[in-house]
Amino acid sequence: MRIIRIAACILTLSVSALAQQPSTSTTPKPAVPTSQTSSAPSEPAIKPPSNPITSAQIKEMQQLTGAEAMKKRIVSLALQSYRSQFPPYVPPDVIDDLDKSLENADLESHAAEIYPKYISTEDATQIIAFYKSPAGQRMIAAQPYMASELQRSAIQIAQQTARDVMMRHKDEIEAAQKKYIEEQQQKKPSLTTPEPTKPSTDTPQKQ
Repeated sequence: MRIIRIAACILTLSVSALAQQPSTSTTPKPAVPTSQTSSAPSEPAIKPPSNPITSAQIKEMQQLTGAEAMKKRIVSLALQSYRSQFPPYVPPDVIDDLDKSLENADLESHAAEIYPKYISTEDATQIIAFYKSPAGQRMIAAQPYMASELQRSAIQIAQQTARDVMMRHKDEIEAAQKKYIEEQQQKKPSLTTPEPTKPSTDTPQKQ
């Protein structure tokens, strides 16, 4: 059962990117958090629109969907993540500088580059009209809560799936664990010191 719990915990940590906790390890960490290199997801095979969304439409969509509030939430989560990685000796002014720098980060320019690759002017007009409708406003209001619940649901499903898989392979895993432990024990050097060879006391026989 211990293997199942460990697997479920690992899976939870890998699924939930927002559930980071401060490390309790005593190993020294660098003052500046190291960025992890990850392969960027491949872009979908969507043909760019011939009449891409305009900058005015992007701005209106962001205003309607509360992009500024979303930016503050993203910045807050990013700051929490970085704070958990900083060792305790980092001066407070460094943390303050990071806080202000993240708040002033230019996220809007990236939206101006990404939106036109996927959304046309015509689609933007209909999307904006929907966002302005009562149904669209309710959708915008509910979206953060829906996202949180979907995330929690995904974690629960992942944990249960991991437990089910581990239970199906319980005997196989335990046998593999036993074999691994035995192999590791055989590889350990012997702690017994061999006895020194005593010189021979036999006298040679005269012929």
